[in-house]
Amino acid sequence: MLNTFLFYYYLIHIPITILIDASVIIPTKYHTTLTTHLLQFHISQNNDILLLHPQTWFKAFIAIECVVQLPLFFYFVTKHLRSKLDVRYYLWSVIYGFNASFTTLVCLVYISIDGRVVYGLSGVEVVKLWGIYLPYLTIPLIILINGFNKIVEQNDKVKEKA
Repeated sequence: MLNTFLFYYYLIHIPITILIDASVIIPTKYHTTLTTHLLQFHISQNNDILLLHPQTWFKAFIAIECVVQLPLFFYFVTKHLRSKLDVRYYLWSVIYGFNASFTTLVCLVYISIDGRVVYGLSGVEVVKLWGIYLPYLTIPLIILINGFNKIVEQNDKVKEKA
């Protein structure tokens, strides 16, 4: 059940990364019409300060997402389709899970502090943004823990055979 959920998480995350997240580092003149509409809708509905006022550190996180995580999403989807969840898959899962959960935690702290103090977000707007970004903290944490546990299990099996 978890594997099915993760398969769809990775699959869905591919267009999110390409259409929404990458827009932070891609110049506006190269945005597709779809990207522009999605961004305008999201920002107008949620007052997302991360996308409205992207800081250098946030752009760096997005660059890492595009260069490291996006190829991993394709790798993970392929591994799930082939039912080849091996030690290498779980190692990459741990790396992805740590990176994604850490960067999202930084974003949530920024939203909580600078969102209120610097950008004047209301408590409701902060909670709304937390609701949007919290799955990108919790799901990668689950991926991290699951990957770590699977590596330990496989290591224990190797030790039992020896």
